[in-house]
Amino acid sequence: MMTIINLILITIIVCFIVDCSGVMTDIRKFVAKQIFKYTKVKVDYAELKLKPIGCSICSTWWIGLIYLIFVGKFTIPYIAFVAFLSLISSNISGLLLTIKDYLAAFEMWLQKLIQK
Repeated sequence: MMTIINLILITIIVCFIVDCSGVMTDIRKFVAKQIFKYTKVKVDYAELKLKPIGCSICSTWWIGLIYLIFVGKFTIPYIAFVAFLSLISSNISGLLLTIKDYLAAFEMWLQKLIQK
């Protein structure tokens, strides 16, 4: 059971880092600058694909598999669960952003209440 909880938590962390934090945009910009620096070829960072770390689906899949190998639980049911978590990773990212938006709306409501 702990392995499943850890896989879910890893997926949430990956989704936050890859889809919500903005760090992937910074990494893409850095890579595009380095490509231009060494080749003089201008690359649009927004179209730069950095698989397997550039999307939450790929990152969840590979990090989940690495975790299963590391803890010695590399079995078909756990691999299938990692596949499922990878599949719903964009939904998890959307849920994280929705929670953030609801908290921001609550904060604004609270500030208005306090100011009265």
